[in-house]
Amino acid sequence: MHVFYCKKCKKDSLTPICEHCGQPITALSSNERFKWRAIRVPLGDARSIWGALKVLALAEILLILFCFIGELLVAQDKQMALTMLTGSGMLPWALVFFGLGAVIILLCLGLQGREEMHYVLDKSGAHLQKWIEPGRIRCYARFLPYESYNIAKDNEGNARMLIGESHILWEDVCRYEVNKRACRIDLYRPAGFRFMTLYPEREELDAIVAYITPKMKQLVRR
Repeated sequence: MHVFYCKKCKKDSLTPICEHCGQPITALSSNERFKWRAIRVPLGDARSIWGALKVLALAEILLILFCFIGELLVAQDKQMALTMLTGSGMLPWALVFFGLGAVIILLCLGLQGREEMHYVLDKSGAHLQKWIEPGRIRCYARFLPYESYNIAKDNEGNARMLIGESHILWEDVCRYEVNKRACRIDLYRPAGFRFMTLYPEREELDAIVAYITPKMKQLVRR
């Protein structure tokens, strides 16, 4: 949602004339911003599942290589190292552990429930807050402590728990990618690490891209 921030009322207005105090909002370019809420279900996010499975597979591959190289260096009979990778060795067990690990990952993602992501884009950068419905199981599934002091009421009077927030300045963004088909904007800091992902509403995607691109002058200059 495209809004203008009134410093006098400390509230957002949909028009350059404040809807609360009736006064014109000065310095529109500095006080305009985008804010919206996106609902995300980790179990339904293919990127989260695929990323977790890749980490699990990489960990098992490194473990097998470590054991294989160790066996080659220590064992007097080098055939033992090759036997370890056959059907009678640790390779079948690695597949079993991968399957168990995948089940545990899916179970944890399922127990996390859904999360609400609140975005604010202003002249300085992008800001994100993540909220969930309060619950110990939802927190433990995310490997987070249950902190009751982070529980607050939303605009509809429902209890929500703040589980994290992220902030990035436009000048610190090293790279960004726009995926119009998935309606997603990825912000990178550094260039190889995805720091924040924006999920704007599809009808506002082009407007948001046009809003943030000039602010990342270090990227536009390149």
